[in-house]
Amino acid sequence: MKRLYVFNGTLVIIGLSLGLPAAQSLIIGDHSIPVLLMALGGGGMIVSAGYESLRTDPEEFTISAAALFALVGAACLSLLGTLLSAVSSL
Repeated sequence: MKRLYVFNGTLVIIGLSLGLPAAQSLIIGDHSIPVLLMALGGGGMIVSAGYESLRTDPEEFTISAAALFALVGAACLSLLGTLLSAVSSL
């Protein structure tokens, strides 16, 4: 598997973990600056990861294995935190 797609996939997961709960809060009616910034930041991460996947040559992309592993771990923790937050609010 190409490291570029793993890298951008983890950025999409982190963007979704930030953006979806913030968008849900905006829909409910919580119109605060932090919620708005989280929604914009999450959406920006998703769009930029998609753009980079389309525009970057996977053969030229370089990232160390340690940095990629750390990013995958961060995406897992972000997703776990979002899931736990959603379950605890039920």
